[in-house]
Amino acid sequence: MRSGQLQLFGVMTVVALLAALAGCGGEREVGGPTPAVPSAAAPSSSDGGGGDAGAASDSGGAESPDRTKGLPPENEALEAPDKADYLGINYPTEQGAMAAAQYFIDAMYYGYATGDSAPLKEISELQTCERCAQVITEIDEWQAGPRYLSPTTITVDSVERLPDRAQYEGASPVVLQFTRGQTVEVSQGKEGKQFPPTSYEAVFLLEWEEEKWAVAKASWEKREA
Repeated sequence: MRSGQLQLFGVMTVVALLAALAGCGGEREVGGPTPAVPSAAAPSSSDGGGGDAGAASDSGGAESPDRTKGLPPENEALEAPDKADYLGINYPTEQGAMAAAQYFIDAMYYGYATGDSAPLKEISELQTCERCAQVITEIDEWQAGPRYLSPTTITVDSVERLPDRAQYEGASPVVLQFTRGQTVEVSQGKEGKQFPPTSYEAVFLLEWEEEKWAVAKASWEKREA
């Protein structure tokens, strides 16, 4: 059953987002997705969202050598998301799909804060997920800037595995509502645009392949107050 909050905020939004997944890569909204892990950071400064847990991990948690050089201590202290912290992510279950959606969001914000896109690449099916590829390309470009976002707090307001439908072609649909705290963009050591706290609704189509979850499609937009 859909929660009261999702019924209030999400019916038309979810329908629109799922329709977007059938076509292009989804909307670009400032400060895109991520779950409630204090170590996560935020997405891009463009007007478009990101460009706007179970067994032991086989990726994540370790610091990558591909981080942005010269990060401030608070960004350097961020750790990559570890799959061991996401209950059920290593299993082809509804809980696993929801955990994978949350991992994707944490990996994205971690990437924008550190320049390390490896965790996001690992959870993304780049051949089908246009939005995933856009975000990864942007993170890699930011690393060369150097450009990054300050760490922020992310609160998951709700997460739900939606019913299967023929048009999803066997993929698992998940809707995630979250609120990103305030963050600031830093470019070449200078603070730039500030992003106020913002709430979002994200929809994912996830596939279980090669014994792990992968995001096949992703879309998100701001939630109305």
